[in-house]
Amino acid sequence: MKTILTVWNTSSRGKSETLKKFALLLTVKFPSHKIKFMHPSVIKSRGDIRLVIEINGKTIAIESQGDPNTQLENRLSEICKTYNPDIILCSCRTRGQTINAVDKIASIFSYQQIWTSTYQMDSNHSMANQLKAKHILELLQTIKLI
Repeated sequence: MKTILTVWNTSSRGKSETLKKFALLLTVKFPSHKIKFMHPSVIKSRGDIRLVIEINGKTIAIESQGDPNTQLENRLSEICKTYNPDIILCSCRTRGQTINAVDKIASIFSYQQIWTSTYQMDSNHSMANQLKAKHILELLQTIKLI
């Protein structure tokens, strides 16, 4: 079943970093992957990414920019229309237009939804985000989506 997994939390809580770490982990775990689209062309420590990748015949899209007033709904719609991904991973805030955007895209394009948040720690944010990325991958593999 087509699935959209959303990492949601308030501002500056590691949503984008978690998705970037997930993208890197995914490419290492599945070295025979095929990149269909990537912006920017390198996953950097700062900034957001959009990645569409094919693994074992499944198309996976990652959209890390989930801030309000960034046209999340339009970007997700464009990804769906262009690539028809089996799985979308995106980020959004905990209320408002970004949640509405994810809900609307899930409804229009018939995606089941999984909601998760980042881990909260007083320190070691990068380590927590790496672990969350690993747990997301394990979840998707355990429920046989990847």
